[in-house]
Amino acid sequence: MLDGRKPPQDFIAKRHSTTYDYISPLKLDLAGKHVLVTGAAWEDGVGYATATAFARTGASAITVVDLHGVSDELVSKLKTAVVQAGRPEPDVLSRTVDIAKPEDVQALRETVAARFGECINVIINNAAHMEPYAPFLETDPDVYWRTWDVNLHGLINMARAFLPSQLSSRSSDNTLCTMINVASREVDGDHADRVRGEGLLTFYINPRAIKTKITEGTPEPIRNMLPGRPDIAGDTIVWLAAWRKEWLGGRYVSCPWDMEVLISRKDEIVEGDKFKLKVVF
Repeated sequence: MLDGRKPPQDFIAKRHSTTYDYISPLKLDLAGKHVLVTGAAWEDGVGYATATAFARTGASAITVVDLHGVSDELVSKLKTAVVQAGRPEPDVLSRTVDIAKPEDVQALRETVAARFGECINVIINNAAHMEPYAPFLETDPDVYWRTWDVNLHGLINMARAFLPSQLSSRSSDNTLCTMINVASREVDGDHADRVRGEGLLTFYINPRAIKTKITEGTPEPIRNMLPGRPDIAGDTIVWLAAWRKEWLGGRYVSCPWDMEVLISRKDEIVEGDKFKLKVVF
C-alpha cells in the first residue's frame, strides 16, 4: 500500500484454504434457530456451503433462495449432511428469488413469515453478480449495471424487507440477530453502527479466492489458480454468526484468516479501530 501498511488480507499471517477444526460446525449448536441464505443454487458455491454448515450445526429452519432456484437434489443433499452430522433434520424452504426486484424480496418475506414466523436469527446475503472479465469499454453496459443492481440494490431490498422483523425480535427477547454481507462493502459503516445500536450485528465478509460459478467469466488460467474451497467460507461465516461477537460487528473479515488468531488479536483490533469501512481525509 502507498502508506507502507500491509493490505488487510495480510493482517493474519496464518491462513487456510479449506475448513479446520476450530471453526467446525459440529462444535456449534444452533438448534431452534432460523437462518436464510441467498445465492445457494450451486453445490460448489459459497451460499450452498454456508447453508450446509448451518444444517450441520443443528439449525432448525433453513431458507435457501437463488435467482436460479435451489434444486430438490441440493435440498436432499443438505438434509443428508444433517443426518451424517447426527443432528435433527431441519425444515428447509427453497425459493426462486431475484433479490434485485423488491417485489420478489417482499414475496419472499411473506412466504418465510407464513412458514416460520417473523423471526429470522441469521441472514446471509450471499447472492451476487459479477460481469465477465474484460476491458471496461468492451463490457456490455446492461451486464455491468446488473452487477450493481444485484450487489447494491439487492442488499437494500433485503435489508428493508427483513431488518424490521429482525430488530423487533432482538428487542423483544434478546435473541441472536445477525446479518452477514458476503463479498460486499456497499453498506457503509455508519449504517452498521446504527443497526448495531439497535441490537443487530453486521459483518462484511470476504470469502477470498474460490473457484465457483460466479467466477466463470474470469479467464480459466486465473480461475485454476484460485486456492480456496467453498467450505472455508461457509464454515467461517457460520462460526461468525453462531454467537454474538459484539467487538467484530461492522468490521471486515477475510475467511482464510485463522479465527483463533483473529480472536487473540481482539484488543489490537478494537483499540486501533481496524477493519471499519470509512473514508479518512
